[in-house]
Amino acid sequence: MAAARTRRTLRVRGTSRSGGGQSTMGKMNSCLECGTRYLVNSKGRAARYCGDACRNRAISIQTTGSMYGLTVEQVQELRRIGACMICASTDSGFGSGIFAIDHCHESGVVRGALCQPCNLMLGNAKDSVDVLLAAIKYLTKNHEIEPWNQGPSRVEVMRDQQEARLVARLQQANKELMGYERRVKELEATLAAVDDDVHVAARRRARDADAVDRFIAAHISPCASDCPPLPVSEIRKAWATWAGGAPCPVTSMADALYKLGGTQRRSSKGRYWVGLTVSPSEGSANTAKEDAWRSVQLGADEEGDTGLEVV
Repeated sequence: MAAARTRRTLRVRGTSRSGGGQSTMGKMNSCLECGTRYLVNSKGRAARYCGDACRNRAISIQTTGSMYGLTVEQVQELRRIGACMICASTDSGFGSGIFAIDHCHESGVVRGALCQPCNLMLGNAKDSVDVLLAAIKYLTKNHEIEPWNQGPSRVEVMRDQQEARLVARLQQANKELMGYERRVKELEATLAAVDDDVHVAARRRARDADAVDRFIAAHISPCASDCPPLPVSEIRKAWATWAGGAPCPVTSMADALYKLGGTQRRSSKGRYWVGLTVSPSEGSANTAKEDAWRSVQLGADEEGDTGLEVV
């Protein structure tokens, strides 16, 4: 038991009785990968690499060498190649940045270092020289003479189609514009006709008002409210006699009678006016000048006001 404790004490203190030598703990060593001097911290054995990066790189080199039958120095020589041996690209295409080692699948001879696209190209061509030469011939061929490249291009076809659509829209817009212009002309003609009608109506109202004023001045006069009612038929008869059968402008007549102080009422026997009276028609009082005026004013081709039937 005492001897066993003595051996454990010596091992902890850094001595090895079985090996007969001193521990490497606390000594300086050189990295086998990069040559950097580093402090050895392992117990009982000497570390060969300064860190995990160098250790992983060394393992990768050894694994690659065992795959292709190369020594460490030969793998290192391949890895010094900084560009693809086919396309001369400095980008390997791999996340590690290391170019792929290309070899002949039949003989196993290592041919060089390639980037990922070129390595895949050879792999897809199955290292066939005939396939690669056919690819070169295909790439150098004038493809403009191929039947699918004849005729207008897609851009030209789309441009022609767009132009045709624009022309169709323009024609439709012109057609609609012509329709609008026709409609505007029709509205202008309607407005002109309405304007003429307004002028005609204005002249008619002026004529009717003048005729009514002359008629009232000659035959209608106000009276007391207790005077007998004046039937509408009496006013019509007086007008027919005075105007020689011309239509009675009822609206103008009603307006004038209201202004004279009359009031229109309705009964079971018909309508009548209150506060007005009709003077008897005297033919001798109608001078030649008055007859001539009525023949011109009331005998015109314009129809009288036949609006609201008031009288």
